[in-house]
Amino acid sequence: MKRRDMLKKAIGGGALMAVTNPIDILTRSSVASAEPKSVGNPLRFPPVFTNGGNMTLTETNVTVWPGQNTQAIVINGSYPGPSVVIQKGSVFTANFFNQLNEPATIHWHGVSTPELMDGHPKDAIPPGGNYTYTFPVGNRGGTYFYHAHADMRTAEQVFKGFAGFFIVDDPAELQLNLPRGSFDIPLCLQDHRVADIPQFTYDANMEDVTFGYLGDTVLVNGTPDAYFEVSRTLYRFRILNGSNARVYKIALSDNRPFRIIATDGGLKDEAVEATSFFISPGERVDILFDFSPYTIGQNVTLKSQAFSAPGMGTYRQGTELNIIRFDVTGNQSSGGTVPTSMPPITYYNPAEVKTVRNFVLSMTGGSMNMHKINGLSFEMMRIDWETPLNSLEEWKIVNATNNIHPMHSHEAQFQVYSRNGNTNLPPVDKGWKDTVLVYPFETVRTLIKFTEYRGIYLYHCHNLEHEDDGMMLNFKIVDPVGISEQGEELPDSFRLYQNFPNPFNPTTQIRFELEKGSDVEVNVYDVMGRLVGVLADGFVPAGLHELVFSGSGLSSGEYFLRMSVGGSVRTIKMTLKK
Repeated sequence: MKRRDMLKKAIGGGALMAVTNPIDILTRSSVASAEPKSVGNPLRFPPVFTNGGNMTLTETNVTVWPGQNTQAIVINGSYPGPSVVIQKGSVFTANFFNQLNEPATIHWHGVSTPELMDGHPKDAIPPGGNYTYTFPVGNRGGTYFYHAHADMRTAEQVFKGFAGFFIVDDPAELQLNLPRGSFDIPLCLQDHRVADIPQFTYDANMEDVTFGYLGDTVLVNGTPDAYFEVSRTLYRFRILNGSNARVYKIALSDNRPFRIIATDGGLKDEAVEATSFFISPGERVDILFDFSPYTIGQNVTLKSQAFSAPGMGTYRQGTELNIIRFDVTGNQSSGGTVPTSMPPITYYNPAEVKTVRNFVLSMTGGSMNMHKINGLSFEMMRIDWETPLNSLEEWKIVNATNNIHPMHSHEAQFQVYSRNGNTNLPPVDKGWKDTVLVYPFETVRTLIKFTEYRGIYLYHCHNLEHEDDGMMLNFKIVDPVGISEQGEELPDSFRLYQNFPNPFNPTTQIRFELEKGSDVEVNVYDVMGRLVGVLADGFVPAGLHELVFSGSGLSSGEYFLRMSVGGSVRTIKMTLKK
């Protein structure tokens, strides 16, 4: 497949930049010797991707359960996929080769990218094809990830292993003295079915499509029955829910408290103490946990506590599950501390919302494409709405189903404002988010603003079975009013006298001259694309003309003067200042 290499000339190549004591997944290991002495399997860590290198997607046998072969989808032979660890401000580049027998594409979940780098299913790479993903990494330091996003193939490809960490390291975090290196531990949680061991059998029936493909055992970084040997010190755990549909209620087996320090889009503005939290597919939560109260030889288990949830059958949402056991084996210090203060977050003001969009989640029984948003199922080339750049919007999610839906937006982080009208939110809702869990019959209000790229992106449920079943919409990020300030494109017979005052208050005069008569349209729009003034619309004879635009009934701000002469168009930005 031939594609535009839209960024190579603009941003060039990039390299992973070294910082003092960088996150080090490649060399991380348990505290004790390499010889495991505990019951279970030592936690594994995938290799770190070399920025600018190849990502080759294949399906092959790997060892997941000891002594057994499991057919998995791997990148560069690794299950899970290699971890991207990159410094904020670098340029990420990966040469992707699809050696599967079906289309594939990579979505960089939570990372801001140009449209053609986002991994939209319309841009899938065919079998045997290749594509270069390259984009500047401007996101806040935090725990992001990448995963499959081909049309109606996302759930199966992710379930079989097509996913990996994308960790953005920000040197500005050094001053917080958080645990780093071997004490900064990524944990990707994915549930599978004991009955299928050793294979990643994916055979979704109607019940699985309805509630999501659920398992009864949890793999952590692809490790079954995982344990990790720790010292009596403070650790940072980056918890990613990489499951298809499983929601976890995270807690320690002895209910000791920990500190929640980050959500999907990086650090929170405070380290909040908690004993449990919910995390749905696609969400990330970073916590600090101190093992100093334990003695060597003790252990504690990270669990998913039981909770009530809709569903039926063998595999149920809300089932109690063990995730990973921590064995206390040493006294090494991480040198990390719990921050007493953290970088502030500027929260959006709901009073500044320009547009409110409602998203009603519904479900019809007994057929494919039963999961819908606003009564619509996904269609690849249909644009469901347009969102102007730099315009604060409220996206109100109304869950009209007796089901759980983690709702995810591509391209920008948002802020959760309220649940059922309550603005007193749990700590995992506060901060920057790209995925929010919406409970049955709940209404969640989120605030979002797109500030980086224009183009077509996705909004969808991150229950992957629901997504593949059509619970996904396209939206297009556009310039305000669908136009931008443009250069001279008008005929030579037209002469604009640009000596009108700008800024103006309360009126401005627009003078122009025509050498011969022509059809002329002169309109004024606000930044939301609303027509606020028609100054000319029809045939205008030759001669000197003056139009007056009054802003007396308008608020201060930017407006667009759009002139069309004989079909040619020019747009000029004006500022009303009262």
